[in-house]
Amino acid sequence: MSDNREFIDEFLVESTENLDQLDKDLLALEATPGDPQRLASIFRTVHTIKGNSGFFGFSKLGALAHSGEHLLGRLRDGKLSLDDRITGTLYSMVDAVRAILQSIEATGTEGEQDFRELSHQLASAAEVEAAPGPAATPPEPEHTPPSPAPVAGETSQPTPPETVQPTAAAPSPQPAAEAPPVPAGPSLADATVRVDVDLLASILDLVGELVLARNELRSVETEDPSVLGVSQRINAVTNALQEAAVKTRMQPVEHLFSRFPRTVRDLAKACGKEVVFTIDGGETELDRTLIESMRDPLTHLIRNAVDHGIEEPAAREAAGKPRSGRLSLRAFNESGRVTIELADDGAGIAVDRVREKAIARGLVAAADADALPDSEILQYIFEPGFSTAREVTSVSGRGVGMDVVRTNIEAIGGTVDIQSQPGLGTTVRVHVPLTLAIMPALVVHSAGERFAIPQAAVQELVPVGRGGRSLVEGLADAPVMRVRGRLVPLVFLDTFLGLRPETACREHGTVVLVRVDDREFGIVVDGSSRAGQVGHGCRDLLESASLTTIVIKPIGSALAGLGIYSGATVLGDGGVVLILDLRGVSRLADVQATDREDVCPVEDGENLADRYLVCRTRAGRRVALPLEKIVRLEKYRAADVQTAGARRLVRRDDGFTPLTDADTLLAATSGPAPADGSLSVVVIRGGDGDLGIAVDGIVDVVAAESPLQPTLAATGVSGTVALGGLATEVLDLAAAAAAI
Repeated sequence: MSDNREFIDEFLVESTENLDQLDKDLLALEATPGDPQRLASIFRTVHTIKGNSGFFGFSKLGALAHSGEHLLGRLRDGKLSLDDRITGTLYSMVDAVRAILQSIEATGTEGEQDFRELSHQLASAAEVEAAPGPAATPPEPEHTPPSPAPVAGETSQPTPPETVQPTAAAPSPQPAAEAPPVPAGPSLADATVRVDVDLLASILDLVGELVLARNELRSVETEDPSVLGVSQRINAVTNALQEAAVKTRMQPVEHLFSRFPRTVRDLAKACGKEVVFTIDGGETELDRTLIESMRDPLTHLIRNAVDHGIEEPAAREAAGKPRSGRLSLRAFNESGRVTIELADDGAGIAVDRVREKAIARGLVAAADADALPDSEILQYIFEPGFSTAREVTSVSGRGVGMDVVRTNIEAIGGTVDIQSQPGLGTTVRVHVPLTLAIMPALVVHSAGERFAIPQAAVQELVPVGRGGRSLVEGLADAPVMRVRGRLVPLVFLDTFLGLRPETACREHGTVVLVRVDDREFGIVVDGSSRAGQVGHGCRDLLESASLTTIVIKPIGSALAGLGIYSGATVLGDGGVVLILDLRGVSRLADVQATDREDVCPVEDGENLADRYLVCRTRAGRRVALPLEKIVRLEKYRAADVQTAGARRLVRRDDGFTPLTDADTLLAATSGPAPADGSLSVVVIRGGDGDLGIAVDGIVDVVAAESPLQPTLAATGVSGTVALGGLATEVLDLAAAAAAI
């Protein structure tokens, strides 16, 4: 019973409201006994109570409502004429139903009272035609406050028909059962109210405007204690009001999930399959508008899972699986968002067929498709008109729908990803925000502009410069940052958005580490711009970003079409700030955290044999270094380079690392140094310690396509190997160590 308590509470609220309406309808029916619409309304109300009580197993309530329904049915059909006797009996039924509902609310049971005699009275009244004269009825029950219904053996007394409020029937001398305990405090019906959804939306909009006004008030600089006190109180009240307003729109996703068992049943029968469908996490709450927006996408995903995912019983048995396929739908909170997961144990998706179809449709080049991981290949399923189905069925197979699934989900600020293993099944995860109206966000600065990043995606803030040295690695071609042993790809927001031709944040900025889907990357924003300041720790973090609550506003199609903005907001100073769409940023900037570790090795002993880091020297020569020998990629300013005798050194951690130039190692004339005097260095592991080789830039990380040929060696070159279809010289690291 406790598992269904939420639904029982809704049943109690609805039934109490129905009883209140029933009282009004009975009073109106007494005035116009022949009103067929009023009789039909009363009959439907009692029928609803009977049906709901049967669903929850309340047999006593169901039996009493059934007797009343039978009597009302004969009145509705014209078999009986309404008189005072029948009216009084119906009022007694209403009071008895109310007493049972009070007992259910207080104790969870229907109580000890026995209403069989009242049921007999209702049945008798339904079978006996009313006499033409005034009929005897029980004294009219009092309705304020409601009293328990009469017990067995109660008598009836004449009641003047003009009396508006009936009074409770007097108990007989027989001992009555103990009345149900009265719930402490207000009843569930008194504690709830039905409100139109549009009214709730308008209230939330007004709260949003109040949040903007609060933010503007907080931005006003003043030292007046009275003004500060009022501002603090308004801030506290606004926060509480905002939280309460958002909760009014929240509903458990059970309201969405409840329709899918029937959908799965019908689809399974239509497809000749056996499916066991399970639901978990129905109590997870989501904004009502989002629930409605999720209905069609989830329906389509379920149809695809049953039609294409789960095999027919014979095929499953042949594969060593149970005849019945398993399909699970669950919801859970994750990092300030709601994740809805649909998983099946079917045949899975043939990734090779998806790759072939994508190449055939010109969505990706064959060479690029072979290099893409399976997770990215599966994303082509969401392209318009894309389908790998060999035949079209009445359920699916036309390639229409999956693109709509992604479009609808992204329209509400959500994302969708898919994982599949042939023969084992497919899992689709949909990530959506809790609400679309108000959310906390991090406001960052870049090139004099401000942008908002949803707080739910923010992992941490990291200063770029630490200890006088930049933590950005990978040079200009593949910037990354090492965070606790892992490499995180970076996006310099100023250059990505075209705000500056070259970034101003490589040495002194702030990295906002974010996670979207299963990818992690960093967004580099401006640091401190105060002249003469040294150190860029906590001060940079505070000056480059601030946390605030924003009200999301829609943006025009021109901006939305860019794919990097999800909306806009107005800050307290009246400035309009665009909200970054992190999934769009990661897609357009081509950052995938799972694949970027190839830029630089992370752990010792990693299998990196036959893989090379391809570089470009200042003289323009294409060279390579064995990836297994590389420690890290770094960039230094000219002022960081020191000399000791004939050696050039840079300070790293607690010691010095010697440097040599790749062109010097090759006995070639080096090209011009960068205009900013910076030095790009590949740090390699030598026999006597680390050493650095200065290059002009990183080209790529490539697997060898041929064995190393030592016969094609030269000065500073240990041999030649085919990398990316090109003959590439491999630097002689032993010669480099000897030269230093």
